[in-house]
Amino acid sequence: MRIFYTVSYYGKNQYQKYYDLVLDALEKTGSTVFSPEKQNHLQLLPKRRQHALKNDPHRLHYEAIKYGIQQTDASVIEVSFQDIQIGYETALAVQHKKPLLCLSIHEDFSQKILHPYFFGAKYSEVTIDNIIEEFIKKIQKKRFSERFNFFLSPTQLNYLKTSSKKRELTTSEYLRELIEKDSGK
Repeated sequence: MRIFYTVSYYGKNQYQKYYDLVLDALEKTGSTVFSPEKQNHLQLLPKRRQHALKNDPHRLHYEAIKYGIQQTDASVIEVSFQDIQIGYETALAVQHKKPLLCLSIHEDFSQKILHPYFFGAKYSEVTIDNIIEEFIKKIQKKRFSERFNFFLSPTQLNYLKTSSKKRELTTSEYLRELIEKDSGK
């Protein structure tokens, strides 16, 4: 599993020990973690893009964050220090339909934000390992590894396209949603 992990740069003075705690918990899962905290997030950005931005280190860094969110299986963001940049990054993750775990030592944001790709938790030094482990298990179960092809009539396909468009979903997402509703998940 490839996880992108990021934190608020502006919160580093106040929250660095917590940022390190989360990073350690992520690495214990055996996942490959890409993060500005590890300085390996630039590896995800294509070389040509790195080269084009080499004279603008701030933009290079941020492009790598955006690309990292897109290219990994899931994201974990420590949000104890709230700032607009972290808020934008959380929105990017759910927009790209990536499972996102927002962690805070202050509150559980899943109580406020309801979205199928958004998970939140309030954590402590005692609970962080279990929270990360449960998140990884949850997203591994939902990871699509089986391909299934079938035939539809033109009328059925048209209905599927129209219904999914109304719900602003792809046809595959719409079908998965119908199956989950029917199975009670």
